Amino acid sequence: MSVEAEARYDALELQVIDQEGYEYIRAREGVSIDEELVHFLRRTHAYELGWVKVEGAKYIRYERIASVAIKRGLDDGSGPDSDQGPTT
Repeated sequence: MSVEAEARYDALELQVIDQEGYEYIRAREGVSIDEELVHFLRRTHAYELGWVKVEGAKYIRYERIASVAIKRGLDDGSGPDSDQGPTT
């Protein structure tokens, strides 16, 4: 197995109001990305509060999130500044 294949991950991709690009949330260890989406939509577990932690040390107000989608097979270069199109 190559190192590149191991570096890929699935994440929730958030489009934020008045912000270009996207923010990403990786699924917590032991939780599938589908389960993470359910927790996000139901506002359970890490999403009970008004702020959502995204990759890095950044937080976004929950009500500023315009849309959420599952992105599969991202790599560490596929973050908010990447030119990669949708791969859902």
